[in-house]
Amino acid sequence: MRLMHTRLPDFYQKVIDAGKKDRPNTDVEICGLENFKSAKLASLRVGRVEDEIVEITKDPTVEKVEVIILPRAPETSHTVIIKGIQKDGTCKKAILEVMYVTSPTEESYLFDVEEIDDRRTSLL
Repeated sequence: MRLMHTRLPDFYQKVIDAGKKDRPNTDVEICGLENFKSAKLASLRVGRVEDEIVEITKDPTVEKVEVIILPRAPETSHTVIIKGIQKDGTCKKAILEVMYVTSPTEESYLFDVEEIDDRRTSLL
């Protein structure tokens, strides 16, 4: 399981490292996963995102990389937008990718609760 999934803190570090691989002064900004306390991401997709970030930073006019993660099919599939930002603030290139994010369900927070009053509406 460890080789198939990347922990959330490791994902953040891999994105930052990929953005600074060719040019250490490149700014890297990640947003969209702030509400996740813990999660795992598919390692193959993380590798693709890393490669795409490196591709964006190969352009010498790119000074900043923005990685934006948005829900595509909430609870599983997310869209990753990788943008190469130039010195004047304009976006030179953007790459769209899909990332699968798995996060713990409510059961992981309720395992030791004696009584649960579930007032949620039905999903069906």
